[in-house]
Amino acid sequence: MREIVIEPRREFLVPVEAERISPDVFASLAIKEIEKIEVWEGNRKAALSDLFDISGDEGPAEPEEMLITLSGDFSKVKRVGEKMACGRILAEGDLGMHAGNGMAGGEIEIGGRAGDWLGREMRGGKITVRGDAKDYVGAGYRGENCGMRGGEIVIEGSAGDYLGEHLCGGTITVGGDAGDFPGIANRGGVIVIGGDAHLPGAEMVSGTITVRGRARVLPSYQYQETVEIDGMNLKNFLGDLVEGGKGELRVASVEEEGA
Repeated sequence: MREIVIEPRREFLVPVEAERISPDVFASLAIKEIEKIEVWEGNRKAALSDLFDISGDEGPAEPEEMLITLSGDFSKVKRVGEKMACGRILAEGDLGMHAGNGMAGGEIEIGGRAGDWLGREMRGGKITVRGDAKDYVGAGYRGENCGMRGGEIVIEGSAGDYLGEHLCGGTITVGGDAGDFPGIANRGGVIVIGGDAHLPGAEMVSGTITVRGRARVLPSYQYQETVEIDGMNLKNFLGDLVEGGKGELRVASVEEEGA
């Protein structure tokens, strides 16, 4: 396993666009070549080594044998692991927006919190977040009909609004709560929420959403039966009937209107 360690030289006051921090890009490059990779800090172009200290094993290596360790605060560093197909990225702390965009394989592990649009339009691989994640996890970008198409996202904390918007495949698991409209316009993916959620599955056509806590259920869902899954009784609904949907929404406790 070849490891490259990246650490910010200073605190970033504006976002850094760093889509080339990826095992696929780094694998064939020597450290001196990695240092010359171009990134954008706001509207200013810079070399990677202008903003980060870079150390580790000299190359080359196969992409699947690459480990990139991000040490320090990467909360303003965007697009890390974009379109990566293999290898591993370990962020020891927080990681910024759009991490794992279009990811096809490999693994990203985030020890802290994740920014908006985590795993946007992801196709494969796995992303694990030890803390919370913000809005639009696994979603499709503006105008896209499909968000996440495959792979797996695991969030051990809570997630923000529009979790899995336009989900077309793959699995998202959240240990805590989710915000507004998780699984909106779901087209075939699986979402499991360990805590509470608000109005899950609006415009869902197919797929499955499970809320193991409380949720406000839209009136366009039709109750079917109570099912037992992993020792828990869940109310099973069919919908969203406004869309002619046949998705399954399973909720442990239904929040009544006005409650």
